[in-house]
Amino acid sequence: MNKCEKIKNNFNKEIKSYIVGFLFSLFLTIIPFFCTLNHLFSRKVNFFVILLCAFSQIIVHFVFFLHLSFSKKNSWNIISLLFVLIIIFIIVFGSVWIMYNLNHHLMF
Repeated sequence: MNKCEKIKNNFNKEIKSYIVGFLFSLFLTIIPFFCTLNHLFSRKVNFFVILLCAFSQIIVHFVFFLHLSFSKKNSWNIISLLFVLIIIFIIVFGSVWIMYNLNHHLMF
């Protein structure tokens, strides 16, 4: 196999990955939309369906679009992702905690 065929084969694999990721993302967007539009389940079940689809879609985006895997080659990308998630967690929940405590202590 020459160099041109390898590049073409790799390009075809990447395009297939993007198409499969797009179809998964579309499917994971349509499910919660129809669940809430048609009131298929109760509010709590709809909430969990939306939450499950959202987390699944995050994983689909990481795998199919960002090409993250747990291989040795991507170990620094995974470490960077975990660091960013920890920072986001600290900022979001720290802000919520501060606002709750300010609201609680300023009540007269």
